[in-house]
Amino acid sequence: MKILIIVNESPWASSLGAAALRLARALLAGKAQITAVFFRGDGVYHAQPGRIADGQTPALSEEWQSLGMAGIPLLVCSSAAQRRMREAPTGAYREAGLVELMEIMASSDRVVTF
Repeated sequence: MKILIIVNESPWASSLGAAALRLARALLAGKAQITAVFFRGDGVYHAQPGRIADGQTPALSEEWQSLGMAGIPLLVCSSAAQRRMREAPTGAYREAGLVELMEIMASSDRVVTF
Protein backbone atom coordinates (compact mmCIF):
# COMPACT_ATOMS: atom_id res chain seq x y z
CA MET A 1 0.00 0.00 0.00
CA LYS A 2 1.31 3.45 -0.95
CA ILE A 3 0.66 6.18 1.62
CA LEU A 4 1.17 9.94 1.47
CA ILE A 5 1.50 11.75 4.80
CA ILE A 6 0.68 15.47 5.01
CA VAL A 7 1.78 17.47 8.08
CA ASN A 8 0.01 20.81 8.59
CA GLU A 9 0.89 21.72 12.18
CA SER A 10 4.13 23.13 13.56
CA PRO A 11 6.15 21.01 15.99
CA TRP A 12 5.21 23.24 18.93
CA ALA A 13 1.53 23.92 18.15
CA SER A 14 0.38 20.37 18.80
CA SER A 15 1.56 16.79 19.05
CA LEU A 16 0.35 15.98 15.52
CA GLY A 17 3.87 16.14 14.05
CA ALA A 18 5.09 13.58 16.58
CA ALA A 19 2.04 11.41 15.83
CA ALA A 20 2.78 11.63 12.10
CA LEU A 21 6.36 10.54 12.74
CA ARG A 22 5.19 7.58 14.85
CA LEU A 23 2.77 6.58 12.08
CA ALA A 24 5.51 6.79 9.46
CA ARG A 25 7.76 4.51 11.50
CA ALA A 26 4.94 2.03 12.12
CA LEU A 27 4.05 1.96 8.42
CA LEU A 28 7.65 1.27 7.49
CA ALA A 29 7.85 -1.51 10.08
CA GLY A 30 4.69 -2.99 8.54
CA LYS A 31 6.25 -2.88 5.08
CA ALA A 32 3.94 -0.18 3.71
CA GLN A 33 5.43 2.26 1.20
CA ILE A 34 5.41 5.93 2.11
CA THR A 35 5.29 7.83 -1.18
CA ALA A 36 6.25 11.12 0.55
CA VAL A 37 5.80 13.29 3.60
CA PHE A 38 4.53 16.73 2.59
CA PHE A 39 4.90 19.60 5.06
CA ARG A 40 2.52 22.50 4.40
CA GLY A 41 1.30 25.54 6.28
CA ASP A 42 2.98 25.75 9.68
CA GLY A 43 4.13 22.17 9.15
CA VAL A 44 7.11 23.57 7.20
CA TYR A 45 8.69 24.41 10.56
CA HIS A 46 9.49 20.70 10.90
CA ALA A 47 12.13 21.29 8.21
CA GLN A 48 13.83 24.03 10.22
CA PRO A 49 16.96 22.57 11.80
CA GLY A 50 18.57 23.73 15.01
CA ARG A 51 15.47 24.16 17.13
CA ILE A 52 16.19 23.57 20.78
CA ALA A 53 14.14 20.75 22.25
CA ASP A 54 12.64 21.30 25.65
CA GLY A 55 10.47 19.13 27.85
CA GLN A 56 7.37 20.09 25.89
CA THR A 57 8.63 20.18 22.30
CA PRO A 58 10.80 17.43 20.83
CA ALA A 59 13.31 18.24 18.08
CA LEU A 60 11.54 16.48 15.24
CA SER A 61 13.53 17.91 12.34
CA GLU A 62 16.42 15.51 12.88
CA GLU A 63 14.05 12.58 13.34
CA TRP A 64 12.32 13.36 10.04
CA GLN A 65 15.77 13.73 8.45
CA SER A 66 16.58 10.14 9.38
CA LEU A 67 13.51 8.96 7.46
CA GLY A 68 14.52 11.14 4.54
CA MET A 69 18.00 9.64 4.52
CA ALA A 70 16.32 6.23 4.34
CA GLY A 71 14.76 7.24 1.02
CA ILE A 72 11.40 8.77 1.94
CA PRO A 73 10.87 12.07 0.10
CA LEU A 74 10.45 14.94 2.58
CA LEU A 75 8.69 17.68 0.63
CA VAL A 76 8.20 21.20 1.93
CA CYS A 77 5.46 23.34 0.37
CA SER A 78 7.39 25.97 -1.54
CA SER A 79 4.93 28.82 -1.01
CA ALA A 80 4.55 28.10 2.72
CA ALA A 81 8.33 27.88 3.10
CA GLN A 82 8.85 31.21 1.33
CA ARG A 83 6.41 32.90 3.70
CA ARG A 84 7.66 31.28 6.91
CA MET A 85 11.34 30.34 6.60
CA ARG A 86 14.37 32.58 6.27
CA GLU A 87 16.40 29.95 4.43
CA ALA A 88 15.50 27.18 2.02
CA PRO A 89 15.17 23.69 3.51
CA THR A 90 18.35 21.63 3.51
CA GLY A 91 19.42 18.04 4.02
CA ALA A 92 16.80 15.46 3.11
CA TYR A 93 14.13 18.15 2.76
CA ARG A 94 13.34 19.79 -0.57
CA GLU A 95 10.77 22.26 -1.74
CA ALA A 96 7.84 21.10 -3.87
CA GLY A 97 4.75 22.71 -5.30
CA LEU A 98 1.12 21.72 -5.32
CA VAL A 99 1.38 20.16 -8.78
CA GLU A 100 3.93 17.65 -7.49
CA LEU A 101 1.74 17.03 -4.43
CA MET A 102 -1.25 16.29 -6.67
CA GLU A 103 0.81 13.86 -8.76
CA ILE A 104 1.96 12.01 -5.64
CA MET A 105 -1.58 12.03 -4.28
CA ALA A 106 -2.88 10.47 -7.50
CA SER A 107 -0.32 7.67 -7.28
CA SER A 108 -0.98 6.95 -3.58
CA ASP A 109 -3.56 4.52 -2.23
CA ARG A 110 -4.15 6.56 0.94
CA VAL A 111 -3.53 10.12 2.14
CA VAL A 112 -3.19 10.73 5.88
CA THR A 113 -3.30 14.31 7.10
CA PHE A 114 -2.09 15.63 10.45
